Amino acid sequence: MHEGAVCREILLIAERAAQQHGIRDITGITLAVGAQSCVNPAQLQFFFEIAKQGTQASHAVLTIEQDDTITGARQEFVRGIEGD
Repeated sequence: MHEGAVCREILLIAERAAQQHGIRDITGITLAVGAQSCVNPAQLQFFFEIAKQGTQASHAVLTIEQDDTITGARQEFVRGIEGD
């Protein structure tokens, strides 16, 4: 269930960034994850498909990039968003 909470946070971050940059429809979100993230990419994709419904990211594609240079307690972060 950890992935469900991560998806909610991803969407909140993406929606705030979209609002700040005048993006109406989010079409892509890139998430960087560190080696110690303990996030299962398949489960994250599954929860993302559910969580994005009814949001401005409803047509977005989630791209997960492994980044072994990430250190510290925070092992996931939204690297970027795309949209129209």
